[in-house]
Amino acid sequence: MRIIAIATVLLSGATASADATTFRARFSVAEVDGAPVRSRAWIDEQIAKANEVFEPAEIAFEVAEVTTIPDEEGRWPEDLVTRADRHRLGPLVEPDVINVFVVKSMADVDVPGQFIRGVHWRSRRGGSPRHYAILSSIAGSYVLAHELGHFFGNPHSPTPGNIMSYERAEGPPFFDARQLRRVRQHKERFIRTRELVPV
Repeated sequence: MRIIAIATVLLSGATASADATTFRARFSVAEVDGAPVRSRAWIDEQIAKANEVFEPAEIAFEVAEVTTIPDEEGRWPEDLVTRADRHRLGPLVEPDVINVFVVKSMADVDVPGQFIRGVHWRSRRGGSPRHYAILSSIAGSYVLAHELGHFFGNPHSPTPGNIMSYERAEGPPFFDARQLRRVRQHKERFIRTRELVPV
């Protein structure tokens, strides 16, 4: 494992209010030909957009660490094709933080021939149940915010423009009041169970 950047400051353009609870996100980025599939600037933009969407819930995120993991003995495929590929990331999950894996491409395991931009995944590999976000290199700037919406308990929404909807609309994506309540409830549970330790 090679650490390519470490930051513990909230990013500019993503300032949290004084009352916000801040959680750390650890990014593990696949390498192709010795280079990460996505840059630190791309990661910073994902975090900034997530902070915009979660601001009404008084939750913010910061980058704790960015590492690259070369493909060693088939352990880290840059292209995720099957459910088993996604499960193989489970043992790499670190405690106390939100784990985000960035891969070159990710197949839709439900629709052959299709590729997806991100997923919130649950795995029992490596012991106790773990959940984490996986982003593809084709992910747009709000994909992490969408997957964190799942991480904090929200299903998909039929409302255009909602961050949990696949249908965009005018204006920035948003959570509705019910979704914000669910996000806050999960935040309290994560803190109580120490699944996540706030900054």
